[in-house]
Amino acid sequence: MTWKTIFNPFEKFDEKKLLLIGIIFFILNFFGCFYAGMINDSIFHLSILEEGQTIWDIVRINSLSYIFAIVVLIILAKFFNKRSRIIDIFNTILISQIPLIITMPMMALPFVKEANRNISSIAGKFAKIEMLDLIIVAVAGCITLPFLVYNIVLYYNGFKTATNIKKWQHIVIFAVVSLITTIISQTIF
Repeated sequence: MTWKTIFNPFEKFDEKKLLLIGIIFFILNFFGCFYAGMINDSIFHLSILEEGQTIWDIVRINSLSYIFAIVVLIILAKFFNKRSRIIDIFNTILISQIPLIITMPMMALPFVKEANRNISSIAGKFAKIEMLDLIIVAVAGCITLPFLVYNIVLYYNGFKTATNIKKWQHIVIFAVVSLITTIISQTIF
């Protein structure tokens, strides 16, 4: 296995196998989110699960955020290249999320969950943040950062492979649309 395969599995592996692996991880994501007390309100963001939310809320919100991203990317892909295949866009979203799903067990650690809750409960207020909570959240963020970067690399390479984009203008449009989609998804869901 080469670096190219690691960073762009969309060129190497069969799309049906990728889709199957993506669906398996998509389902595992529900349980990972529930266990970690998190929710995917967009494809690049995890929020803390609110009190009273059940696994069905996780299934609904995670599914809607994925569907929203898939629909937006399908429209953009068809705009760039009419021959773009829908299965490739599904694979782009599903496979690119695997690195973030892998970070779920760390986010489920009790002290990490507690530190996240403590900091989010005082967000927007003039309050003193406990140094230990800040250190825990900072270390967790540093550990998850490479996974987020890998998530973005897979996302970009998957879309690039699906649409065969090469122009820098298309790449900028893709980045802007992805950012807007993420913001809208976090706001709606």
